[in-house]
Amino acid sequence: MTTPRGRAAHRSPIPDHCFTQIQQRVGVADTDLMGIVHHSNYVRYFENGRLEYMRRRGLPYKLMVDRGMHMPVVELGIRYRRPASFDDLLCITTRIGALSRVTVRFDYDVSRIEPAADPRDKLLEGHVLLACVDGRNRPRALPDDFVEGLFAPEAAHS
Repeated sequence: MTTPRGRAAHRSPIPDHCFTQIQQRVGVADTDLMGIVHHSNYVRYFENGRLEYMRRRGLPYKLMVDRGMHMPVVELGIRYRRPASFDDLLCITTRIGALSRVTVRFDYDVSRIEPAADPRDKLLEGHVLLACVDGRNRPRALPDDFVEGLFAPEAAHS
Protein backbone atom coordinates (compact mmCIF):
# COMPACT_ATOMS: atom_id res chain seq x y z
CA MET A 1 0.00 0.00 0.00
CA THR A 2 1.42 3.38 -0.95
CA THR A 3 0.83 6.64 0.84
CA PRO A 4 -0.08 9.91 -0.85
CA ARG A 5 3.00 12.12 -1.10
CA GLY A 6 3.15 15.88 -0.96
CA ARG A 7 -0.39 16.21 0.35
CA ALA A 8 -1.51 17.98 3.52
CA ALA A 9 0.33 17.25 6.74
CA HIS A 10 -1.00 13.71 7.14
CA ARG A 11 0.35 10.72 5.27
CA SER A 12 -2.16 7.96 5.62
CA PRO A 13 -2.34 4.72 3.64
CA ILE A 14 -4.77 4.40 0.77
CA PRO A 15 -8.11 3.52 2.38
CA ASP A 16 -9.56 0.05 1.80
CA HIS A 17 -12.72 1.58 0.32
CA CYS A 18 -10.78 2.96 -2.67
CA PHE A 19 -12.03 0.42 -5.18
CA THR A 20 -14.85 0.04 -7.70
CA GLN A 21 -16.20 -3.07 -9.38
CA ILE A 22 -17.96 -3.15 -12.72
CA GLN A 23 -19.25 -5.94 -14.89
CA GLN A 24 -18.11 -6.39 -18.47
CA ARG A 25 -19.71 -8.86 -20.89
CA VAL A 26 -17.29 -10.13 -23.54
CA GLY A 27 -18.61 -9.32 -27.00
CA VAL A 28 -17.80 -11.21 -30.18
CA ALA A 29 -15.76 -8.23 -31.44
CA ASP A 30 -13.57 -8.54 -28.32
CA THR A 31 -12.29 -11.96 -29.31
CA ASP A 32 -9.54 -13.14 -31.62
CA LEU A 33 -9.33 -16.10 -34.03
CA MET A 34 -8.86 -18.45 -31.06
CA GLY A 35 -12.18 -17.30 -29.57
CA ILE A 36 -10.59 -15.65 -26.53
CA VAL A 37 -10.46 -12.00 -25.54
CA HIS A 38 -7.75 -10.26 -27.52
CA HIS A 39 -5.16 -8.85 -25.14
CA SER A 40 -5.68 -5.27 -26.33
CA ASN A 41 -9.29 -5.26 -25.13
CA TYR A 42 -8.25 -5.55 -21.50
CA VAL A 43 -6.81 -2.03 -21.75
CA ARG A 44 -10.27 -0.83 -22.79
CA TYR A 45 -11.84 -2.77 -19.89
CA PHE A 46 -9.35 -1.07 -17.55
CA GLU A 47 -10.38 2.32 -18.90
CA ASN A 48 -14.06 1.49 -18.36
CA GLY A 49 -13.26 0.58 -14.74
CA ARG A 50 -11.16 3.71 -14.19
CA LEU A 51 -13.77 6.06 -15.65
CA GLU A 52 -16.46 4.46 -13.49
CA TYR A 53 -14.22 4.67 -10.40
CA MET A 54 -13.90 8.40 -10.96
CA ARG A 55 -17.55 8.92 -11.92
CA ARG A 56 -18.78 7.23 -8.72
CA ARG A 57 -16.70 9.72 -6.74
CA GLY A 58 -17.96 12.83 -8.51
CA LEU A 59 -14.93 13.07 -10.81
CA PRO A 60 -16.17 12.57 -14.37
CA TYR A 61 -13.20 12.75 -16.72
CA LYS A 62 -14.93 15.43 -18.79
CA LEU A 63 -14.77 17.74 -15.77
CA MET A 64 -10.99 17.36 -15.68
CA VAL A 65 -10.71 18.14 -19.39
CA ASP A 66 -12.95 21.18 -18.92
CA ARG A 67 -10.47 22.37 -16.25
CA GLY A 68 -7.58 22.06 -18.72
CA MET A 69 -6.14 18.82 -17.33
CA HIS A 70 -5.41 15.59 -19.11
CA MET A 71 -4.31 12.23 -17.73
CA PRO A 72 -2.30 10.35 -20.38
CA VAL A 73 -1.17 6.80 -19.74
CA VAL A 74 2.58 6.75 -19.10
CA GLU A 75 2.90 3.11 -18.03
CA LEU A 76 0.86 -0.04 -18.53
CA GLY A 77 1.41 -3.54 -17.22
CA ILE A 78 -0.66 -6.71 -17.51
CA ARG A 79 -0.09 -10.21 -16.13
CA TYR A 80 -2.26 -12.74 -17.95
CA ARG A 81 -3.24 -15.90 -16.05
CA ARG A 82 -6.25 -17.43 -17.83
CA PRO A 83 -8.22 -16.51 -20.95
CA ALA A 84 -11.75 -15.14 -21.11
CA SER A 85 -14.07 -16.06 -23.98
CA PHE A 86 -17.05 -14.70 -25.87
CA ASP A 87 -20.10 -14.07 -23.65
CA ASP A 88 -18.20 -14.49 -20.37
CA LEU A 89 -19.36 -12.02 -17.74
CA LEU A 90 -16.31 -10.47 -16.11
CA CYS A 91 -15.78 -8.47 -12.94
CA ILE A 92 -13.29 -5.62 -13.33
CA THR A 93 -12.00 -4.38 -9.96
CA THR A 94 -10.26 -1.01 -10.05
CA ARG A 95 -8.24 0.31 -7.08
CA ILE A 96 -5.98 3.21 -6.34
CA GLY A 97 -2.51 1.68 -6.22
CA ALA A 98 -0.27 4.69 -5.67
CA LEU A 99 -0.30 8.45 -5.79
CA SER A 100 2.42 11.05 -6.20
CA ARG A 101 2.29 14.79 -6.72
CA VAL A 102 1.69 14.35 -10.49
CA THR A 103 0.75 10.69 -11.03
CA VAL A 104 -1.89 8.22 -9.98
CA ARG A 105 -1.65 4.47 -10.49
CA PHE A 106 -4.77 2.36 -10.85
CA ASP A 107 -4.49 -1.37 -10.19
CA TYR A 108 -6.87 -3.87 -11.79
CA ASP A 109 -8.02 -7.42 -11.21
CA VAL A 110 -10.22 -9.21 -13.74
CA SER A 111 -12.15 -12.34 -12.76
CA ARG A 112 -14.91 -14.35 -14.39
CA ILE A 113 -18.42 -14.20 -12.92
CA GLU A 114 -20.18 -16.36 -15.53
CA PRO A 115 -19.89 -19.13 -16.29
CA ALA A 116 -19.56 -19.82 -12.57
CA ALA A 117 -15.99 -19.63 -11.40
CA ASP A 118 -14.10 -19.52 -8.14
CA PRO A 119 -14.20 -15.79 -7.25
CA ARG A 120 -10.60 -16.00 -6.05
CA ASP A 121 -9.56 -17.19 -9.51
CA LYS A 122 -8.16 -14.12 -11.26
CA LEU A 123 -7.92 -14.09 -15.04
CA LEU A 124 -5.43 -11.26 -15.02
CA GLU A 125 -4.09 -8.33 -13.07
CA GLY A 126 -2.67 -5.09 -14.30
CA HIS A 127 -1.95 -1.46 -13.64
CA VAL A 128 -2.02 1.83 -15.45
CA LEU A 129 0.02 4.86 -14.41
CA LEU A 130 -1.43 8.22 -15.43
CA ALA A 131 0.31 11.58 -15.28
CA CYS A 132 -1.51 14.87 -14.88
CA VAL A 133 -0.58 17.33 -17.65
CA ASP A 134 -1.86 20.66 -18.87
CA GLY A 135 -2.99 21.54 -22.41
CA ARG A 136 0.66 21.74 -23.53
CA ASN A 137 1.49 18.30 -22.09
CA ARG A 138 3.54 19.76 -19.24
CA PRO A 139 3.38 17.93 -15.92
CA ARG A 140 0.99 19.51 -13.47
CA ALA A 141 0.30 18.72 -9.82
CA LEU A 142 -2.92 16.83 -9.23
CA PRO A 143 -5.41 19.35 -7.79
CA ASP A 144 -6.18 18.82 -4.10
CA ASP A 145 -9.92 18.47 -4.75
CA PHE A 146 -9.20 15.75 -7.30
CA VAL A 147 -7.01 13.87 -4.80
CA GLU A 148 -9.75 14.20 -2.16
CA GLY A 149 -12.22 12.78 -4.66
CA LEU A 150 -9.96 9.82 -5.47
CA PHE A 151 -9.91 8.91 -1.78
CA ALA A 152 -13.64 9.46 -1.23
CA PRO A 153 -15.97 6.52 -0.66
CA GLU A 154 -17.93 5.35 -3.67
CA ALA A 155 -21.28 7.10 -4.05
CA ALA A 156 -24.42 5.12 -4.71
CA HIS A 157 -24.74 4.10 -8.35
CA SER A 158 -27.39 2.54 -10.49
